[in-house]
Amino acid sequence: MTQAYASITQQMLQAFQSQHLDTAERLANMILKINAKDLVALQVCGLSLAMQGRVAESVTPLYKAYQQDQKNPELLANLAKAQHGAHMYAEAIVTYKKLNLLIPNNAQILTDLGTSFAKAKNFQDAEDSFEKAIQVEPHYFLAWSNRGNLLAEMGFATDAIASYKKALDLKPDYAETWTNYGNALFDLSRYQEGRLAHEQALKLRPDYAEAWSNYGNTLLELKDPGDYEAYQKAYTLNPDHPFLIGQLFNAATCRCDWSHSQPLASKIISRGDLGEKVAHPFIFLQTNASLKLQKLAAEIFIHDRILNTKPNILSSLDHNGDGKKIRIGYFSSDFKEHPVGVLMQNLIKMHNRNHFEVYGFFLNAPTGDAIEGRLLDDFDASVSLHCISDSDAMNLVLAKKLDIAIDLNGHTSGARTALFARKIAPVQVNYLGYAGTSGAHFYDALIADQFVIPQEHQAYYSEPIAYLPNSFFPVDTSIPIESFGDLPTKLSEGLPEKGFIFACFNNAYKITPPIFDLWMNLLKEVPDSILWLSKPSPEAILNLQKEAKSRGIDESRLIFATRTPGRQEHLSRLRLADLFLDTSNYNAHATAADALWAGLPLLTQNGNTFAGKVAASLLNALSLNELIADSESEYFAKALEFARSPEKLKAIRDQLAVNRAHSPLFNTKQYVEDLESLYVKLVNKANLQ
Repeated sequence: MTQAYASITQQMLQAFQSQHLDTAERLANMILKINAKDLVALQVCGLSLAMQGRVAESVTPLYKAYQQDQKNPELLANLAKAQHGAHMYAEAIVTYKKLNLLIPNNAQILTDLGTSFAKAKNFQDAEDSFEKAIQVEPHYFLAWSNRGNLLAEMGFATDAIASYKKALDLKPDYAETWTNYGNALFDLSRYQEGRLAHEQALKLRPDYAEAWSNYGNTLLELKDPGDYEAYQKAYTLNPDHPFLIGQLFNAATCRCDWSHSQPLASKIISRGDLGEKVAHPFIFLQTNASLKLQKLAAEIFIHDRILNTKPNILSSLDHNGDGKKIRIGYFSSDFKEHPVGVLMQNLIKMHNRNHFEVYGFFLNAPTGDAIEGRLLDDFDASVSLHCISDSDAMNLVLAKKLDIAIDLNGHTSGARTALFARKIAPVQVNYLGYAGTSGAHFYDALIADQFVIPQEHQAYYSEPIAYLPNSFFPVDTSIPIESFGDLPTKLSEGLPEKGFIFACFNNAYKITPPIFDLWMNLLKEVPDSILWLSKPSPEAILNLQKEAKSRGIDESRLIFATRTPGRQEHLSRLRLADLFLDTSNYNAHATAADALWAGLPLLTQNGNTFAGKVAASLLNALSLNELIADSESEYFAKALEFARSPEKLKAIRDQLAVNRAHSPLFNTKQYVEDLESLYVKLVNKANLQ
């Protein structure tokens, strides 16, 4: 120890041993100014930084120390942990390999090496490392637990559960295994069991932010309002946990808790602009995020979640008059009582079977509902991929020798994006389920129309845009207008006999304070008018009533529609409303199509994003552009004019009835023919490449 700073070194070591880390760091830096190569000071500085949570900063001093003492196992281990913690996985792998040479056949080192391989998405080497660790020490719980994490990420949820169970047999008090076990159960739709696993993790570690977040995800799927409190708890513990702030924002918007959601929205946008992992891409559609930011968020999510694998090399059939049928595969977790399932029914039925074979790939657990049953009958063949690993699912898909694979999920719940990353068909298409870009480059097309994606917006989409001639949206016309029956009574729907009826049947998360302000101002300007809304959660109802009162509107003027037994009853009752008021950031989509099919005029504001332009696309295809506003003030003025001028509203309603009969929007046969022509072009283009 150099006499010049021996006393400082002694103080530094005492501070470090006493866990006065900021003092130890300061003293270490004093020593390093005197001697930049002091080995002890470099190690204390690095460890102090790491233990304060400044892991990325700790790498440099620890690496400098390692350069002087490359055979020190403890130093190598600390450096490798710091590199891993700083997401420098490639560097951590190199360091762990060196440590493995110094101390061969050590289960902990092999497990840590496997974990870094897994984070680097080098799954085969990760699996080999975990297997070696288990061979060396069959009772090392962490090898089993981290092996479970790997299997879960690879899509082998059932095998992951077996690995987690082994880990829990060996160490039942390890909270991390419990919450990851819960996630694997979630992947198999075993939500109640997953809930219990997360609760066990939180019993062991009440301050475990990741477990609170995972618990929130499970409660959300179970439709338990406790998801909001779970996300709040997670956010309080670790506001920087990846994608958590987006989940909390979504939970708040679903409750219409704007006092919390609006500050969160600002943080999501500002942090998203910095490239942080703040929210799932779908969450950004609910905000006023620009197209540029929506694309960035999607790219970040894809990079984080999707393995960068070498894609399969596939060739398409040549369909230039050879008589061979094009094989189309539709992939969805929503082939059930869901807007996508509803919209796809007629489309699947009307495909020309002389030229196309149509396969349905069901990604969700069977529901047994009527729509699922009809789709199972209408597809030429159906394949369930639920609970099947990505590699096994890929082999099942490849066996069908598809020409086109259609992803109807995009960034929505239940998606199997990893399959498309592996290339499962010569032509892969992003269509319908998600109103935005995937952020990926393994799709050959995103189906849209010139209204939702104008030419000048193409730069904000990772996919080439394939345009349909009219609206891209496949409206459901399976229930004929003449079958609606008699108009229900207003009393039966809880509506007043007199007064103008504004309506909006969009999901509660689409309602924002600015649009609600506008709606309440309309109620003020139109005496005896009411706002008829789709019935949300009890928490959202209370919040909306509170927000109405704070704006000087009696809460009784908000009327919440109860769920009808079927679509026919819902379409029939829509005729009771006078004007459908659309939301702005995220329009009505299937809800807008239903309103227009029922003959209910819909007023929308043309937005700046795909999700905010869909209703305008429908109206444009109907030649009812007078129902499209270009600003909030124009939206308000038009709504007020229609409410005060019954003759103008009747003229619009009459025009809607006329246009509905002749518009391409409701000509499903023509729509399917246009879609098939587009498919043929995509296949022929692939053949030329």
